[in-house]
Amino acid sequence: MSRVEMRIKNRMEDLPVIVSMVERFCAQSRIPSAIANDLNLCLDEILCNIISYGYPEQGAGTIAVRLNYSQGRLEAEIHDDGAAFDPLQAGPPDMSGSVQTRKIGGIGIHFVKELMDDIVYRRVGDENQLLLIKNIPG
Repeated sequence: MSRVEMRIKNRMEDLPVIVSMVERFCAQSRIPSAIANDLNLCLDEILCNIISYGYPEQGAGTIAVRLNYSQGRLEAEIHDDGAAFDPLQAGPPDMSGSVQTRKIGGIGIHFVKELMDDIVYRRVGDENQLLLIKNIPG
């Protein structure tokens, strides 16, 4: 089993270290780069949402990202101390209308649901815990 963890502050400028961590971890674990790219896209969406909406009045917070890989199963755990939010409760995005008139929001969560094989959310105490799972074929 391979595992790595990194903690960042809830600031957009800290996101590149997560991208680098994912790229290194996936390369060392021999996970295809297309899957690493999908995971980075999902993490970027989730982390941007946490940073943008999870902390009222831009309060300080900490976000932990853990990657685990074992027997063809890649897991990304995201733990944050922001406001409770279950992305699994987000309905499908409204794709009607033009890009200019369509309501903003929901598309990123939709991508995460499409790119990952499973997603699990829990609220434990004051912490959001989101688990993204991707099965790696053969």
